[in-house]
Amino acid sequence: MKLERLYSKIFPKKFGPYWNKIKTNPNLDEDIKKITNAFIKSESYNYVSTWWHVLNIKNFKSLAEEGVSKYGTNISTSYYTFFDLSNDYLGASFENIKDSLDIKLNGELFKIQNGINYKESLFYNSICLLLYENLKKTKYLNHLKQLNDNTYLGFNDPFIKIDGTNVSTDKIVSLFDLENINKFNNLENVNSILEIGAGSGRLSECILTFYNKINYVVCDIPPALYISYYRLKKAFPEKKISILVEDNDQNSLQDQIKKNDISFIFPHQLKLLKKNSFDTVLAVDCLHEMEKKTISLYFNLINELTNNFYFSIWKKSKVLYSARLFKRTERLDFEKGDFPIPKNWKNTFKENSIFPEGYFYLGYKT
Repeated sequence: MKLERLYSKIFPKKFGPYWNKIKTNPNLDEDIKKITNAFIKSESYNYVSTWWHVLNIKNFKSLAEEGVSKYGTNISTSYYTFFDLSNDYLGASFENIKDSLDIKLNGELFKIQNGINYKESLFYNSICLLLYENLKKTKYLNHLKQLNDNTYLGFNDPFIKIDGTNVSTDKIVSLFDLENINKFNNLENVNSILEIGAGSGRLSECILTFYNKINYVVCDIPPALYISYYRLKKAFPEKKISILVEDNDQNSLQDQIKKNDISFIFPHQLKLLKKNSFDTVLAVDCLHEMEKKTISLYFNLINELTNNFYFSIWKKSKVLYSARLFKRTERLDFEKGDFPIPKNWKNTFKENSIFPEGYFYLGYKT
């Protein structure tokens, strides 16, 4: 085991060689091949932490074997879907509803979900019920029915029916995010959003469902960029949606973004965008998976691109696989200054997460 750890420090896993082995796989469509080939050759490939090299190998293995149709019960665990977790994460969501004694157990608590086992099904179903009761304490409960089942439940996603509505953790967590973003910066007044690390596109879809006129740019790497593109095309067939990952001309890129309703770009292309291009920038559940040098790079870019930056992170985390031969695993502890917040930023919003506990939401005026 020691030799294996030493070997991984000297020769950390890289996604590129794995991609070269599978890039002609017939289960991968032309869009993901085009996106991923461009990514391997781009500057953005150098931004990726070893942890995400490892995850990308796992996630592309799933795509190569099953395509995107089984996303909801395999790749989704890389993007904030829980089928098992520590007891420490549950406290806040239990405490928030401890005075609600009239909760009725739904018959679908014991539903067997496709693609996961009995234990995972019971846990997932219980979390749905728990989060639903927490959502009832907000003004966003009625929004739940307006989220599209074709996309939120369209990729073998687990769900249960509560009070006549199909409920998934993705739906409810997206509405919690929506609530907090609105507290930070009312989306009624927002015309343009850049979302960094959009993952499956769950939040992008949620925002555009209720604020349909926002010009939206997703900045990510594959396979997430492909998955969110695939999803948002399905969710909003009437919108003009384009992948711009091969456009490295500043004027052309800016013009294409203006012409599109939703655009998809790589991280290194942020350098090409003009100052104050976006009313708001979002980075939900992604920064704590990056090495500090990459976080600094993003913060410096965000400082130029917007006056409003909202993000969510674990209060304490480690960047897995970041250890090198002469370097320890990187710790990220927000309270100890491990996130290099620029001195000119002013914190105007900070709130603890209902679920999972140990996580919080932050908003800054840049």
